[in-house]
Amino acid sequence: MQKLDIPENVFKIWGKYHLKEKIRRHSIKVMEVALKISKRIRGIDIEAVKIGALLHDIGWAVTDDPFKHFIEGAEILRKEGFPEKIVLIAERHFGAGLTKEEAKRLGLPEKDYLPVSLEEKVICHVDNLVHLDKERNFEQYLERLDNMERERPDLEWLIEKSKERAKKLSDELT
Repeated sequence: MQKLDIPENVFKIWGKYHLKEKIRRHSIKVMEVALKISKRIRGIDIEAVKIGALLHDIGWAVTDDPFKHFIEGAEILRKEGFPEKIVLIAERHFGAGLTKEEAKRLGLPEKDYLPVSLEEKVICHVDNLVHLDKERNFEQYLERLDNMERERPDLEWLIEKSKERAKKLSDELT
């Protein structure tokens, strides 16, 4: 993808926070797949999908914690003056979302992190389908969750909820 395809404000944020190249490539792939899906959805804000996809993982620039990168990303985007619509895409993209109770159980700030808007749902769903910078199908995503469950039996409760929510998102968007 050429630089011209990426908005200048995204490049500035990526550079300012030294976002790793592998996260940039992942975000570009998420954008490509999300835009493809968005073409079929009436009333969706294509520009928000584009910017939200490119910035959804900006939190990885400041943390290596998968359970905090979406919160850190939202904080960065708020601080940098991005519209709340973009901030919420970053904040609500983890897995297939988290309820307030699940967030509390994970030691996170107690609030819902469930995708609500069409744009949030698309990025959340597509992020599950893109591993590194490769698109995979929904069954492959579920297999990855099964593997996680075997590796982290302490998170079985969360992974099962994620599977349920991810299936609903997939059904809604495909």
